[in-house]
Formats: sequence, C-alpha cells, structure tokens
Amino acid sequence: MYWLLFQASVPPMGWNSYYISRSTGSNSIRYVATMVSPRNDTVEVGPGSLKLSFSSASGQLERIFNSVSGVDLPIQQSFFWYSSNQGDIVDAQGSGAYVFRPNGTTPTIVSSSVLLSVIHGPLVHEVHQQFGPWINQITRLYKNKEHAEVEYTVRNYREDWDLEVTEPVAGNYYPVNLGVYVADGKYELSVLVDRAVGASSIQDGQLEIMLHRRVIRDDDKGVDEPLGEVVCLDGSCKGLTVRGTYYVKVDKIGHGAHWRRTYGQQVYSPYLLAFTHEDETSWKSYNVAKQSTMDENYSLPDNVAIITLQNLDDDTTLLRLAHLFQDLEDAQYSVIAKVELRRVFGKRTIKELAETNLSANQKKSEMKKLNWRVLGNDKSDPIPLKGGPVDSQALVVELGPMEIRTFLLKF
Repeated sequence: MYWLLFQASVPPMGWNSYYISRSTGSNSIRYVATMVSPRNDTVEVGPGSLKLSFSSASGQLERIFNSVSGVDLPIQQSFFWYSSNQGDIVDAQGSGAYVFRPNGTTPTIVSSSVLLSVIHGPLVHEVHQQFGPWINQITRLYKNKEHAEVEYTVRNYREDWDLEVTEPVAGNYYPVNLGVYVADGKYELSVLVDRAVGASSIQDGQLEIMLHRRVIRDDDKGVDEPLGEVVCLDGSCKGLTVRGTYYVKVDKIGHGAHWRRTYGQQVYSPYLLAFTHEDETSWKSYNVAKQSTMDENYSLPDNVAIITLQNLDDDTTLLRLAHLFQDLEDAQYSVIAKVELRRVFGKRTIKELAETNLSANQKKSEMKKLNWRVLGNDKSDPIPLKGGPVDSQALVVELGPMEIRTFLLKF
C-alpha cells in the first residue's frame, strides 16, 4: 500500500487544482520512501529544523529539538489506562457512561517497550510505534513544519470559588475542543487535537489526554447499560477502533500562542477537498486551475480569521470576523487588528455594509443592551480593547482581542 504526499498551496479565499495521472515507463519513479532500521542507541528523525529522538532500546520518545527556535527539551510520551472504581465505602458511586471515577490516582502504562520502525521520505519522516497488539501510533515530521503530527489507530484550583477536591483525577479533567498546553519558566508544550477530548495536568510538567473510554458497569445515571461498545463478527466481539491525530509543538515561554491560534485554525477549519475523475484530454484543456476572490497582494492579519462567509437568500452576504488572541496572550498579536474589506473582496464591489449583532438578526445601531448592577464591581477594572466604528468609505474593520464582529454585505 502506498500513499501520495506533495506540497500544495491554496490562495486566500480561493482554490487550486492538482491533477494526478499514472506514469508510464521505468524511469518515471522519482522517489519512494525507505524503511530505516535503527543502528545506534538513539534514532533521530526530521527532514527539517525540528528533530525528535527516540530510544532504540525502548522505542520511546526521548527528546525534541528545534535548531531555529533553540528549543531542546527531554520529553516522554506513552499510553496509559485507568482502572474503573466500582464504588467503595466512602462513596458507592461507580464509574460509568456519565461518571469518570478511576480507582486511584496512578494510571497503568500500556507498555514500556515499544516496537519501532522509521520511514524516510523527501518531504516527511515517519516513526511507526506499536505499544501493544491494540495500539499503534505514527508520528510524522514534515519538511518546513515546526510541529509533529501524531496519529493514533490548573490542577485543584478555581479562581471563582474555593474548591474542595474529592476526586483528584476526575476533578481536574477539563473539556478541550482545540488545544491544551503546559509551561514552566523556560518552555511551553502545546498539543492541538482533532476532536473534543478530556485533558488534565495531574503532575507538574505532565499532560494527560483522554482518547477513549470503556467500562463494564453502569453508573446508574440513566443510560441503564455500561459504556462497553463492541463490534461483533461471527460471534467474536472486540472493542471499538479509535483513530485520531494530535499535533505537538514546543516553544520558548511566551511564543506558543501564535502557533496554537494560527495552526489551530487549520486544524479546526481544514481545507475543503474535492475529487473527480478526468481524462487527460479534458484536464489539459482547462484554462483556469487556480482562482482567488481576495486581492492577490493582501492577506488577513495572523490574529484574524473569517469564521462565517455565507450567501443568504436575499442576495446579501453574511460575514463574521474574529480576533483569535486573548488580551495579554501575545505581545505582538494581542492588539487591535485591522481588516480591509475592499481588499478581502478585491474582485467585487461592496455597495452596502451593515453591522449586526452576533446572530445577524438585528442591526447593531438598533440594539438596546441591558445594564446590570454587579455586586463588588470594581470600577477601576481595565476597559477591554474593542474595534471602533466602520467608516463607510474606507471599509476598514477593527477587532480587539477575542472580539467577533458580524456584517451583512451587498455587492
């Protein structure tokens, strides 16, 4: 089995076409990735500035190094499992579909010895690891990418109330929709996920991400059956197969937010792919293989994303712009951002523009906000940064940190 990898580029708010055809002749093969057998105590992989080191003896990840950023960090990664609590004298509540209650605070490692193989290609290096007969993992390092892609087949504190922790593991798990990170005085370790997961940091310098749950008893919360989904074939039943990807990057302290916010957009809103079969005569006759709506000399600021662009039934276009960064999150990007709408829609003329509320069902000029009296409100709190009014001639939109602005346009 083979898979095809090539570098592709897509213009902003546009599309690009690539045509793949079968070559003929023995001289047409340029490169096929090769399997590399570990020969030293340490296996180093990575076609670019980012390198990962693995132990030849244990097959485990040991070190991450980036020659551009200067990051050099010892790191370990493995798979663990928690034994479910069936209820005890202190609390009869057992772990189940709704309740995550492990039996103890220390998980069990799946395997300390991992089968390891490495594949080298011109654009990507792959590390294949088998942690057991039921867990496989592929780590990919791409050329010109500053993160690792991994494919797999605070603690005890609340700032708004005094927290009493009775479940040190379950009580410190949080829902993660896009990413999570930990930091010390020198580095930030960031992980982006491709789906909603639970995550925690039970120990300093450690990240836990829950990939899958399976229990054999009900927790008496309404499901009336255990969370033990299986797939059965010819009388043989096995647990569900789970496959996903997460993305790992280490930065110097204070520099991780830019990658989490910008590459996080690529994970959360990936390119839209379309495929079709064409004969060689047809695709060679196409005049346009690449197109963009945006001004070719313009791009959105790194701290701004278009989160909605939709044509409505009344010939209007719904546009939502979002500032990706929190206040004080990044020294360079947690500032007012400006978007030039004329250049965003470079090949179209904006005739009308109206700002609305977030739901786009009321003009902002007609909104009547409720004023709330807040107990203990400190009038000296800093005023959040927000964008100003949009000039009808310049059509430049300002966005403050975490601000979302909604507009209805007519062309």
